[in-house]
Amino acid sequence: MIPVLVRYYLKAVWPPFFLCVGIFLFVLNLLYSTPPILDYLFKYQAGFINSAWLLLYLQPSYLVLAVPMAYLTALLVVYGRLSLDREAMALESSGISLSILIWPMIGVSLFLSVLLVFVMDKTLPWGNTSYLKLDYEIVIRRAAIRVHERVFIDNFDGYLLYAKDKDDKKDILKGVTVEFLDKSSHPYRIILAQTGTLRQDPENYHVMLDLNDGILQQDQAGPTEPPGEFLNMQFEDCALDLSAHKKNGPMDFSDARNISIRALAQKIQREKAVKADVRYDELEYQKKFSIPFSTLAFAFIGIPLGLVFRTSFITGFFSALALVVLYWLFLMYGQEGGPRGMISPFWGMWLPNGLMAAMGIVMIHWLNHRLDFWGSLSGRKRREETGGPTPNFSGSSQP
Repeated sequence: MIPVLVRYYLKAVWPPFFLCVGIFLFVLNLLYSTPPILDYLFKYQAGFINSAWLLLYLQPSYLVLAVPMAYLTALLVVYGRLSLDREAMALESSGISLSILIWPMIGVSLFLSVLLVFVMDKTLPWGNTSYLKLDYEIVIRRAAIRVHERVFIDNFDGYLLYAKDKDDKKDILKGVTVEFLDKSSHPYRIILAQTGTLRQDPENYHVMLDLNDGILQQDQAGPTEPPGEFLNMQFEDCALDLSAHKKNGPMDFSDARNISIRALAQKIQREKAVKADVRYDELEYQKKFSIPFSTLAFAFIGIPLGLVFRTSFITGFFSALALVVLYWLFLMYGQEGGPRGMISPFWGMWLPNGLMAAMGIVMIHWLNHRLDFWGSLSGRKRREETGGPTPNFSGSSQP
């Protein structure tokens, strides 16, 4: 009977799980992918295929978030229905421990957590770096095409480009003006050059503008101060990084989010050897494990909550959202406080998991050791309806 029962609820969890994975992926893409992908389609004219590849490269970063949330929702739905339909009560009345409902699913959550560690280690860095490479290729290709004579180009964050003339055969810009823009889009520095050429840096895929025979001008006073000393510097050659102010995530291919767990551990060791600040990298290192293992933490708290509160699909979905919000509030505190030294990187990333798992373990212990838990709930409900005494399962009754 027990193997049949285990197969029954293990099979029941997958339909709501995959449905919720789809829902959460759709919501995350709608919130975070729609604006940049629309820019690539219409602003950069990247085409449908390139835009679809960019969207695909973003999915690993969303998947590691969607799977724990979806698994929590599925557990609340399945175990809430087991409780609502009195199946859990019937199981306990037959003398079978509630542990048979709990620990096999905990094992499944452990498997999912390990699988997500692999995604964080291999698939996520691949997606991030592939996204950056294709992004740079699109930007440099479309920028070279879109640069027209006597037209201001604002494709690059923090810069405004202008060319008096263009040699289409050699892709050389003539009479180039580059304005450096502050956060309020006001120019604070200007470069005037005879010629310029757009290219892509093969090492980090940044978009570069090589300028020749030019002059850099800048007022030394601040934007709100009266005019001060004027800086006027001539140069023969200048390489300008147009990707330096790009806003779409970490741009460094060696950033902690874009490399494997092993490479990140080696990077931390090198930084410690030169006594550099490693708090950010240590935080990202811990995150590569803590985010996947949130699936296990959610399983510990989701199973007993479903058994106690008897949730439907809608109730389970919104209960999962509430727990996820609570989890992310703690995680955001660690994310912001870890690099600043307010909390250690380890505790900043693992505290939410620890709190969720601890609450769940306490509830599981309570469910397993409460005398005839489901019968006591039913007896209390009958007492409230009839006004009669509540049965005492030791053999007597109490008023």
